[in-house]
Amino acid sequence: MEMRGKQISRFWAGGFLYDQSLSAVCLHKRDSSTPSNPNKWAFFGGLNEDTETFVACFVRELREELGLAIEPADAILLRQYFNAERNSDRAVFYVRYSDSGHRLVLGEWAAFAWIKLAKVHEYDLTDKTRDDLQFFQRHLNLGRARHASERK
Repeated sequence: MEMRGKQISRFWAGGFLYDQSLSAVCLHKRDSSTPSNPNKWAFFGGLNEDTETFVACFVRELREELGLAIEPADAILLRQYFNAERNSDRAVFYVRYSDSGHRLVLGEWAAFAWIKLAKVHEYDLTDKTRDDLQFFQRHLNLGRARHASERK
């Protein structure tokens, strides 16, 4: 993609909602007509548009795919890395979320669900979603261990 003579690099940004009280994540199921990872569970997200930043792309994708408007400050960067399979950068965010009366409405894809972290790996996840959720669970466990040692 080019804009006024300057090359704009493509990247993917996405992520999930995390309800700490339920110990659950909100993911979507891709439909059968998508060429990439049909019928698999995945994060909300997609490719950037124009000069979007990683976080702006994620915020837009949440609004388009789930009807959820968040502030960029609500998006917590979990990790950012180069995805060699797609030859692009990948940024994964999460949002701490608890149902505060906001009704989530699926705008794209086949379905969405709140899935307990203890059960999430029983679902047919995309490879990157599985890897990133394992990273997230390690991140949570490190935070709990750090918090426990601080209380001693």
